[in-house]
Amino acid sequence: MQYYGLLGDYIGGVWGTLLTAATVLGVFLTFWWSRRVDYRAKTYQVFAEMMRTHEEIVQSLRIGSKAGRDTFSSVLREFYVIYKLTREVEADDLVWPISARIDIAYTCMFFGAHLSSEKILKNYGPEKIQRLSGAIHTERQKKEPERRQFGGHQLRLSHYFRNLFSAYTFIDGTNLSDEEKLSLGKVLRSKLSNHEQAVLALNIMSHLGAEWERTGLVEKYKPIKNLPAFFLTFDKLFTIKERFPYINFEWETTAHKTVKVYRLKFRQWSLVLLRRLPRRLTNRSSGPPTAAA
Repeated sequence: MQYYGLLGDYIGGVWGTLLTAATVLGVFLTFWWSRRVDYRAKTYQVFAEMMRTHEEIVQSLRIGSKAGRDTFSSVLREFYVIYKLTREVEADDLVWPISARIDIAYTCMFFGAHLSSEKILKNYGPEKIQRLSGAIHTERQKKEPERRQFGGHQLRLSHYFRNLFSAYTFIDGTNLSDEEKLSLGKVLRSKLSNHEQAVLALNIMSHLGAEWERTGLVEKYKPIKNLPAFFLTFDKLFTIKERFPYINFEWETTAHKTVKVYRLKFRQWSLVLLRRLPRRLTNRSSGPPTAAA
């Protein structure tokens, strides 16, 4: 009896403690998993609401007789005209390189040829910017009010870009896995037409949208990935791939090289390293390339 008493004490003291610890661990894991499921559900709910808001903003856009996503073609057309006018004001690319012309043309398209644009762009030469504003006003007086309004699109585009940027920032700031984040980013990108992605690319290249690249959202989620190679034709010397070398565009799925991006951050500084790797290709009829696009 003494032996069995010691055995009982051993089982109760050791295995009982282990079973109690296992029970506590099981309860904790159940609680943690339920919290995680609840967090994911709320995250997807907020994302769905932001998607709904995005669609409502797009549907509310109006420019002349165009509505919805069709308005982005008018916005892009105005940018093309203003960009052409920058060459009439200053033809030397050493004075105004392509990057500067994009910033000037987009800012004038966004705010219109008003005093605010002249003050914002004064670093490019106040006299030249005033001449550009005069050329835009002359263009605006032509007999095509629906096609070339040049009154600015701040009212239309500001809310659109704020919500879009907030949606990507929200995705990036969640506690979801990287695969889930990229999946949500693809869903959001699928809602953007080619013209929307083109206007977004111009916004990113201007000083107004510099935050997209500074925060790494463009590099990670590639919101302009579906832009065709020669969709933006405002300048024959401009190529979208040269401006965004770290994005593997959709039309590069049969390319022989892919780009891998490494980002090093130190306080406010970011160092981006690009590594070109050979892409293992397969027959297009047999499926997508084996390397990730």
